[in-house]
Amino acid sequence: MRDIINETAFENHIRKDILNNIISENQSYKLFNFKKAVDVLIAKNGANPELYFLEIKYHKKSHGRLGFGHGKGGGFQPELLKDRTDYFEKNLRWILGNEDSENYWFVDNSIPRNYLNGDSVGEKYNGIKLKFFNEVTPISKSELIEKIKEWLY
Repeated sequence: MRDIINETAFENHIRKDILNNIISENQSYKLFNFKKAVDVLIAKNGANPELYFLEIKYHKKSHGRLGFGHGKGGGFQPELLKDRTDYFEKNLRWILGNEDSENYWFVDNSIPRNYLNGDSVGEKYNGIKLKFFNEVTPISKSELIEKIKEWLY
């Protein structure tokens, strides 16, 4: 993903090139464009409605770190990693990218928890250790699409 310039561009790529295609295949799902608590919100309509959440992170070497939350230790991401609320354990996933790779990482909350800087969610400057990209197996775009479908459907 060497042509992606920042996290916003990566998120736009995920929405446009991956999620829009998945959602358009199944009319029971709605992809929302607003970003309040999470990067992506997907709603499932029908007899068993659900909400699905995606956090999207993109690492650039020039940043030196892969942070989450706001700089004062707060925000939705640190809170959900600390609290382990069942609903978000089931219905939230992370998609990570790295400028040095053409692959993706699609993980549940347990994986970022295993790679927290300082081994915990702190009072400020929370982040994911960069060794994550070497130790967690990446997947291709086609594999990402299939894993998202499995998770949603």
